[in-house]
Amino acid sequence: MHHVIIGNGGAGTSALKAIRSVDAVSDVTIVSRERFPAYSPCSLPDLISGGLRGDLIFRFEPDFYEAHGARFLESAEALRIDTAARAVALASGEMVHYDTLLIAAGATPIVPRMPGMDLGGVHVMGTLDATLGIIDHLEKGVEGAAVIGGGFMGIETATNLRARGVGVTIVELLPNVLSRMLDPDVSERVEVLLAAGGVDVVTGASVEAILGDDTVSGVSLSNGREMACDMVVVAIGVAPNVHLVEGAGIETGRGIVVDGAMRTNVEGVYAAGDIAEVRERITGTKGSFAIWPNAIEQGRIAGLNMAGADATYLGADVVNILDVFDVPVVAMGGTAATLGDATVMTRSTPAYMKRLHLVGGRIQGLQFVGTIRNAGPLYGLMTDGVNVGGLGERLLDDTLVIAPSVVPPERLGPKG
Repeated sequence: MHHVIIGNGGAGTSALKAIRSVDAVSDVTIVSRERFPAYSPCSLPDLISGGLRGDLIFRFEPDFYEAHGARFLESAEALRIDTAARAVALASGEMVHYDTLLIAAGATPIVPRMPGMDLGGVHVMGTLDATLGIIDHLEKGVEGAAVIGGGFMGIETATNLRARGVGVTIVELLPNVLSRMLDPDVSERVEVLLAAGGVDVVTGASVEAILGDDTVSGVSLSNGREMACDMVVVAIGVAPNVHLVEGAGIETGRGIVVDGAMRTNVEGVYAAGDIAEVRERITGTKGSFAIWPNAIEQGRIAGLNMAGADATYLGADVVNILDVFDVPVVAMGGTAATLGDATVMTRSTPAYMKRLHLVGGRIQGLQFVGTIRNAGPLYGLMTDGVNVGGLGERLLDDTLVIAPSVVPPERLGPKG
């Protein structure tokens, strides 16, 4: 038996461990297009500021692959999958044959097409190589940086650049930063935090061109403004690498379509992580929910099933937690834009802002800025589908204790 895993991120390595928990003897090969062993992409921005020592980015001991009996192919790009021959074609010309295959090839950073993208000083955030390039550039001296993208990665990159003393401007096409995570007025609280930390924010505009001769000297914006800078970091987001399965007969939507066992429509082929299209566990919406814990769990479920066990994926979490200059920002579930007609409860003080969205008495969205108090227990109620409508504004109290002895089940109401 030969298990082949394309991808060396959270899903791929989690699958390897799961396979070995069931199957200690079969061959396992991991194909990775990167030259590094497994590392934590969530920690990449912290490398920029020096908040994380470089060697700590790696997730396992150097003998991880050997200890798990896996052949690790680094700098090996998978070009296509031949499901009829049960083989993966590599850029090197090698054909890797499989009995079971996990496609955990993740997603690729979105790169805009514009003049100047080939200039020195332009970086696309998302990989360890790219982050090392940013650090090298910083060590040579950078005065000002334009960060394209006001999402999760863009803000984390901007705040870490600011920690290095660099002047930073975030350019976001949408009306607010973090607009896929937060309602507009909650996003505005984050923009205030960014401004207080010395990060300029330009919303409702895009970068039309990167200026310079050989190296970056500035950017030209769609609102007519030109801004001087000597570094540009692209952090727009990512797109699942579904091109890998073109012509393979594997069904795709927003990502590779899988069932609860992480199986695709092709026998012996599984998918997990950022490349997979799964069901979100609160609303049932299908999509690619690219956060680290989802990838880990999907990889685990896929690995168990590849090795002959019987495991079912319960659904993806929509949870984002970040610090903006040491102020926590938490977003769980949907927003006003995605949930539509919902009961909205908000509590706003100079220190924090809390918001909950309830649909049919059940929490389906949570947004906190400046506090994490009760965020975890409230998310537990979200995922369990507990009806909490009877508690009203008390849900926003810091003193609320969510436990059966304090809030009897009959008061909370029936489960959904």
